[in-house]
Amino acid sequence: MRLRSLLGTAVTAAGLLAVGLAPGAGAAEAASSDRDLGTRASAPTVSPAADFFYTPGPGYECPTGNLCARVWDPTRNTYKVFKFYRCATYSLSYWNGTGGYANFQTGSRATATFYGSSGNVLKNVPIGEQNTSYGWGPVYKIRNCY
Repeated sequence: MRLRSLLGTAVTAAGLLAVGLAPGAGAAEAASSDRDLGTRASAPTVSPAADFFYTPGPGYECPTGNLCARVWDPTRNTYKVFKFYRCATYSLSYWNGTGGYANFQTGSRATATFYGSSGNVLKNVPIGEQNTSYGWGPVYKIRNCY
């Protein structure tokens, strides 16, 4: 009888150890996944939302009536071009590196403005101005028209 109790205790202890190891292994995998998520690239976005398309290089067609802004999207290894049509101030997220812009808006209030982190004006972009090599790092917001 005593042997049966010892065997039962040993089996129970082994079962608890196995169950105890499984969450530890899962937690290690989850922690590893969490670290990987921190290093994964994020796609550039704007708020409020704006239409966009992808282009492989600096050349693209910006439709009349829009301010277009081209930014590198590391999640797709190509450029993402946002078309700002509706007059608004857009907050930028994950805009890094060099891209470009083209102001093909129309009307007397269509000068675009780029703002820095403190709300300071970085650049005013009049109608017709284009740039294929603009650094987006310091730009936090874009107001496409007034």
